[in-house]
Amino acid sequence: MTIRTRLTSALCFAVTLFAVTPAFAQVRVVTSIKPLHMIASAITEGISEPVLLIPSTQSYHHFTLRPSNVRTLNSADLFVWVGPELETYLTGAVQAGRSDKPVLQILSLPDLRVHHIGDNDDVHVVVPEDGLHAGHHHKAGVDIDPHVWLDTHNGLTIARAIAQSLGSADPANAAAYTQNLLQFEQALTQLELRLADTLNTSDSARYAVYHDAFGYFERQFGLHHEVVFVGSEELRPGARHLLALREAIESRDINCLLEDVTAQAATVETVIGKKDISRIHADTTGQNLTSGASAYIQLIDNLANAFQQCFAR
Repeated sequence: MTIRTRLTSALCFAVTLFAVTPAFAQVRVVTSIKPLHMIASAITEGISEPVLLIPSTQSYHHFTLRPSNVRTLNSADLFVWVGPELETYLTGAVQAGRSDKPVLQILSLPDLRVHHIGDNDDVHVVVPEDGLHAGHHHKAGVDIDPHVWLDTHNGLTIARAIAQSLGSADPANAAAYTQNLLQFEQALTQLELRLADTLNTSDSARYAVYHDAFGYFERQFGLHHEVVFVGSEELRPGARHLLALREAIESRDINCLLEDVTAQAATVETVIGKKDISRIHADTTGQNLTSGASAYIQLIDNLANAFQQCFAR
């Protein structure tokens, strides 16, 4: 091979290498649950695609990590999760695999609004005083409500934290993350103004919830449920609990029942009996939504529509 041939081959190799090698590697964002994935998608729009660790069809309360999930978690440049109060089963994996890698724990954000389950004195929770399920009142200060994404103030706080983390990790796209954050904030402000007006007519509405998962949304917009069917998703209500619930439903003029993804049809049917109560599905995680720049906005809008359907009964 002549020197000229060698130089030509080397030049071709260099051109090929330059053509297939990106100017910079994309920052790999992994989120634990779909609501966080939606917010991350809004911030990374046009730049990269975040990865969802827990499939939206599976409960974030009951999920078994597979080796592939652990590899996905460990491969992230930034891992975003609510915290051990929600994704308890992730605690060990996060501590073991990400001790020296960036982790954004949402419940640790200083500007986050954090409530405790059942800390509103106007909410009536029916729970037996003794027996197997005694004591599950979710008294104020005892159990943190981890459904923080259902308050749009928190949604914006999460988006800002993700944008800041990505801007530091990926300076080349910092301006793009900031622009996406601005667009997200503008859309969120418009939604908040509209919902504050449309939900303001619900003062006389009387409704029950299957599980106390709507607290952040309710507090933000001044809503109050009267009865909670199950105080904890982890426990199956006993006979005394079900009887107490049926008596509570029969003695109140309840317009409807809001059922989240945890609702068990058998429990609902046992409690309601023959009483005419509308059952409205309220999705708190966006199971049927496709993540994207507007997905989180759509999630909150859909939840508001569920409440409006309930109040119209």
